[in-house]
Amino acid sequence: MTPLRILAHISFWLVYLLLNATLTVVYNRIPYNESLLGEICVLPIKMGLTYFVFYYIIPLYLDRTKVGKLVGITLLAFVVTTLTYRLFMAYVYLPVFHERDIPLLYWPGILLTAFDLFITVAAATTVKMIRLNYKSREYEKQLEKEKLQSELNFLRAQTNPHFLFNTLNNLYVLAWKKSDKTADAIMMLSKILRFVLYECRAPRIRIADEAKVIEDYIELEKLRYNERLTLTYIQDIEDPEAPIAPLLLLPFVENSFKHGANTTAGNAHITINLVLNNKQLHFSVINTAESEEIPGGQQGIGLANVRRQLDLMYAGKHKLETRLENGHFYADLLLELEA
Repeated sequence: MTPLRILAHISFWLVYLLLNATLTVVYNRIPYNESLLGEICVLPIKMGLTYFVFYYIIPLYLDRTKVGKLVGITLLAFVVTTLTYRLFMAYVYLPVFHERDIPLLYWPGILLTAFDLFITVAAATTVKMIRLNYKSREYEKQLEKEKLQSELNFLRAQTNPHFLFNTLNNLYVLAWKKSDKTADAIMMLSKILRFVLYECRAPRIRIADEAKVIEDYIELEKLRYNERLTLTYIQDIEDPEAPIAPLLLLPFVENSFKHGANTTAGNAHITINLVLNNKQLHFSVINTAESEEIPGGQQGIGLANVRRQLDLMYAGKHKLETRLENGHFYADLLLELEA
């Protein structure tokens, strides 16, 4: 038992002692010091029954196959404690401190004693059950938090290999063409991987860092395509230090190349807008797409993971719309960033 719990138990019994002594004064009309002395003398008996209920009866209650044993032991504990209480009052407390006797088997007194014990145990058990219920709720919240964090880690673990696989395909094309840009592409990929592997471990990064990796990725992709790709990138960030979950925006850009420029036979167009104003992020990506080749839109691993990450980290603070229309795929994200 920790010192804090010991202090909590002492505090409970101290409050109980003072409160019960006050009630006894009101009920029996006796001096307060006499009432307090009596409560102090019988307190160990009450505490014994209470802690027996705490550490034996309640655990037994959780095992529903032993109901008969539970009832029997509970009744026996109350009977034994009631008799102990009466024996102490009849042969120790009253003769020593008040020089008077009471009959041991006086039924109104026995019932009053049993009721006093019941009220004591009920009060202490109520406090304990409230604490256990609170602790259980906190434990459930912690488990849910750990579950969500594990899921988030899994989603990010999926995103990184998925991103690497797509980027290696780009390098393969450049190498197959024996392009002079292959070395530059490898260097850019190295920078992006360094960001993905090391800087994305934090739960939040600067929006400026996310924007920088988007720029690097765009430059990497430009090496692969010739003049058939027209790309417009507009960036307007009011607060570069604003925090955002890492790799939340890059999958949209990656998707626009994978399902846009890569699958379009003719000229391809990609428009990317990144605007942050007053903690409100507006990020949109529009790319040409062959609708017959992408039924239902660009719903690959990347966007599916992003949707789930948004639900986990920005519940109620985001709006994501995607659609395939007139040969173009639209992804539009509104996101409220933290202060």
